[in-house]
Amino acid sequence: MQIENETHQRLKDASRRVDAGDEYKYGIYTTVYCVVLVIGLISNLTALYVFCRHVKKKRAATICLLNLAVADLLFLLTLPFRISYYHSGASWSFGDVMCRISVCAFYFSMYASIFFLTLLSICRYLAIVRPHQVNIKNTTLMCVLIWVVTCASSSPFILSGTIVRDNITRCFEPNGLSSWTRIMYMNYVALILGFLLPFGAILFFNGLLIKHITRNAVRISRIKKHVTMIVLVLLVFCVCFLPYHTQRTLHLHYLVHHPNSFALHRVLQKTVVATLCLAVTNSCLDPLLYVFLGQGFKSWGRLLCNKTKPPSSTNSSATKNGDLRTKTIEDFDVEMATLPPEQITDDMHDDPGGILTYPESQQCPILDHVANVR
Repeated sequence: MQIENETHQRLKDASRRVDAGDEYKYGIYTTVYCVVLVIGLISNLTALYVFCRHVKKKRAATICLLNLAVADLLFLLTLPFRISYYHSGASWSFGDVMCRISVCAFYFSMYASIFFLTLLSICRYLAIVRPHQVNIKNTTLMCVLIWVVTCASSSPFILSGTIVRDNITRCFEPNGLSSWTRIMYMNYVALILGFLLPFGAILFFNGLLIKHITRNAVRISRIKKHVTMIVLVLLVFCVCFLPYHTQRTLHLHYLVHHPNSFALHRVLQKTVVATLCLAVTNSCLDPLLYVFLGQGFKSWGRLLCNKTKPPSSTNSSATKNGDLRTKTIEDFDVEMATLPPEQITDDMHDDPGGILTYPESQQCPILDHVANVR
């Protein structure tokens, strides 16, 4: 008992020494969180609008991306509380319940995003190699399972509420040796089940996909699209999730088992700021997947560009003479509904703009570049 009390006191002293003079991180967190909040809200809300309003017949990859956008938004909705907390110098004024929700929302959103990215990679591989094994029903069931598993596995983080330190109510800070030890063991489980296994599955199925497209005759446009998906998913994992899980594991290990290494703790504490900021930026990087892989974005963007441009006399006369026929996304959905499943290709789902015809003067250069990558 005495040894445990001494360890607890050393850990408490180490935490206080490390925290002393760390006020600089409050400004960094506030700035980064504000940027992530603005970009993330706009991009993810736009994705939900396009997926729900402009895509009638969703394919498996779009179902994954739609759920990914919802997972990002759940965390973004709690971000204003974190911004207010760090802007006020780490003083929490929203109550214990809201603190617990904010803590849980971060981990819930992060691991839901990891699982949805993993499911996206698996669906993309099966859609190319074994298309008959991928359907909307199975994908939807897998998404529901991911929500249930992520909710259950993130529920222990609800135990981390507010504490009072230096007469100030704090949040996002464990209290005592038992809390740090519990978090350390929870981290080992999350590291293996929530990061290493999904990351291994992504590398495995993307490796099989690369092997398939190199051994079979695949159109250049399809190759570009597959490579884009692989690069973007790996970018999110390597930039956002890999540094965070590596740093968190080392930090918790040394904080619990080597509480007297004050110099090392200070270095690790500084790296927490960098890796945590990288982890939350996944809400800004995920929209890149929506643009390059999601259904409806190209056509919606072109329709948006057309609304901002006045119709030219040449295009009006051409339309009146019947030389140019334009179709809306709804027209495309009607035509797709009349085709048998075996005649619907992945490219037809991805690029309804291939059926939509627009005057040359109404093209969007940026969207045309996206189309070339896709």
